[in-house]
Amino acid sequence: MGEAAFRVASHYVKDAILLFDYDGTVRLGSEHATHYARLVAGRLDPEDERAFLSAHAAFVAGKPTTASTFDAYDADNAVRRLAGEFGVPESDRHDAYIETRELMAAGKFQIWAPKGFREFIWSLPRSVEVALVTNAPGASLGPALERLELDGLFDHVIGDAGKPEGLDAIIDELLEERPPAQLLSIGDIPRNDLAPAVERGCATAYIDHYGRPWPDATVTGASLEELYPFIHRWVTEQTA
Repeated sequence: MGEAAFRVASHYVKDAILLFDYDGTVRLGSEHATHYARLVAGRLDPEDERAFLSAHAAFVAGKPTTASTFDAYDADNAVRRLAGEFGVPESDRHDAYIETRELMAAGKFQIWAPKGFREFIWSLPRSVEVALVTNAPGASLGPALERLELDGLFDHVIGDAGKPEGLDAIIDELLEERPPAQLLSIGDIPRNDLAPAVERGCATAYIDHYGRPWPDATVTGASLEELYPFIHRWVTEQTA
């Protein structure tokens, strides 16, 4: 399981767990995805390269023009789907993804955290356990979190998580002997971030960036900031 293999470090069991996704949840910005798209499209002939980049730009602008991007989860996923549509070998696409993440870790792209996120987490009771779980390469997370001024904020930082399948074991490990109702999973991709939690009876908070309702979520908001009041109420109920 790579970096997803871990043990809860606390000397006592905490009252509640907040499980945050990374991309599109606590790490915002799509500049890197444009670079990623250019790397992948560069494997194509000029005409297909232009069509690929045009389709990706339309998705980022909120106006998808192709079947492969209409239901894409985010700007990175749009690249992956377009790569499949245009016949780019998976190994080439993956190499472009890793290169882009390395550049992000090195500070090349503009990224930011949701407004007030660090202060919001610090305002919660210390009995709340906070985890960050992502499919992004683990090696890229430390430098990026430092740039976002979120380093040291999480009890657990788990990269290379293999969501959605890998999230099952991670949730079980986080919960230990606690009931599923004590975990709230927060993210913007239902299939990856929320569905495994729902299946276990955990609460979920869905960030709906693209106006695509997901009825199984406990609560939905257009941004993480919109969800702060719900998260605070949920934590208060768990720690009362």
